[in-house]
Amino acid sequence: MKEEIIESEGISRGQEMSKVIGENSLPRLAKALENLRTLKLTIFHLPYRELSPNSCVHWAVKARVARAQREETGWLAKIEWQPLMPMKHATISYTFVVKDKRHRDLDNLISACKSFQDGLIDAGVLESDNSQHLTLVQCNVMQGEAEQTIITLNEVK
Repeated sequence: MKEEIIESEGISRGQEMSKVIGENSLPRLAKALENLRTLKLTIFHLPYRELSPNSCVHWAVKARVARAQREETGWLAKIEWQPLMPMKHATISYTFVVKDKRHRDLDNLISACKSFQDGLIDAGVLESDNSQHLTLVQCNVMQGEAEQTIITLNEVK
C-alpha cells in the first residue's frame, strides 16, 4: 500500500486508519470483505408484461409466463454461481435498460421481477427472498441500445 504523508500532521494514511479502526481490526476487516460474494446477471429482456400488476391476463397465462421467467433466471444463475453455498443475507438491485424514451413505472417493473427472485432461490443463489434475507437497494431505468434487465446481488454479513 502506498503511504501518503499528511503534511500538517506528519502521519501516513495507513497509520491514521489504524488509529481510527484499531490495528487488530484491519486484517479482520480485509478478510471479511474478501469473503463477500457478488453475482451480476444480465437478462436480455425487460420483465414480461403479463407479470405486471396492471396486466389483465388470464391466471393460467400469467402462471405460464412466470414459470418461464423463473426457469430462465434459474438456469442463468446456475451457470454463473456453480456449486457455491447460497447467500444468507443479500442486497439486490435492478437496472432496466430500455431502447425508447417512454417513462416507465418502477413499481410495476419491480413487481414483475418476483419470478426473477424465485429463480435465484431455485438455482441455490439465495436462501430465501423474505425481508430478513433480501433487501432491495436500488432500481434504475437507463436508456441503451437493447432492452435488458441487470440484476446485481451483493452478499451482506
